Amino acid sequence: MNRRKTLDLMMTHLLLILLIGLMVFPVIVMIGTSLKSYDSLFEWPPKLFPGKPEWSNYLTVWSGQYKFYIPFKNSLAIAGATGILSILLGAPAAYGISRTVTSLRNSLLFGILASQMISPVVFILPLYKVIRAYGLLNTLTSVIVTSAAFTLPMVIWLLHGYFDSIPRELEEAAMVDGCSRIQALYRVMLPLAAPGLAAAGIYAFIMGWDQLMFPLTFLTNSALKPITLALYDFSGYNIVYWHEMMAASTIAVIPVAIAFAFIQRYLVKGLTAGAIK
Repeated sequence: MNRRKTLDLMMTHLLLILLIGLMVFPVIVMIGTSLKSYDSLFEWPPKLFPGKPEWSNYLTVWSGQYKFYIPFKNSLAIAGATGILSILLGAPAAYGISRTVTSLRNSLLFGILASQMISPVVFILPLYKVIRAYGLLNTLTSVIVTSAAFTLPMVIWLLHGYFDSIPRELEEAAMVDGCSRIQALYRVMLPLAAPGLAAAGIYAFIMGWDQLMFPLTFLTNSALKPITLALYDFSGYNIVYWHEMMAASTIAVIPVAIAFAFIQRYLVKGLTAGAIK
């Protein structure tokens, strides 16, 4: 029996190592390609990493002819504002759902989660008309607002789990001591839910960082384009500068990787918090 368990455990670990290898391999290829010269891209047999790394690719991409720091800055503005706006709107909504005991609560939560299954492509034409009517075309505001709107359901779902996991008695004790419900929310609930707020905010940041469809639809000014659009600059009519594109992709991945390393523990907690109450 013990031998069977040991064999199963080994197979499980081998399978996990294989899956992790499959997921990490494209990242290794991306980093290796970013350090090659254009001529070495077509060497055969191919090498993962060149013998002489071309670190200058990163300098060329960042501050050379491509000036990648400008779209990087635009993406930071879009992602940061998306995270802040999602928290400002999502936290009160999640608190209200968490503290409301009605027969429609579960249906409301299911509806919020189900809205994530609808592709934003369905709404892109009406959204374009609304954005144009308000004179927001070619502004970062158009991307921030729409990105936050489509990130908000998941933020509410994450935060309601955190609020559910905080005992109501703490809030009631604050109200007995003279706090109003709003004061109890800001003085007691929000500080206790700080890890959840951070996780939800970083999740919204990542969604804003990866946004492609809304910038592609609402922005035509090249000075406002984020990194997702700037990556197209590395493609010519009959040529793709893969080494520089991979250098730009590596730069673009770094903030998301750092954010996800911070969020992943709290993200799982937020999805499961309150589930067994």
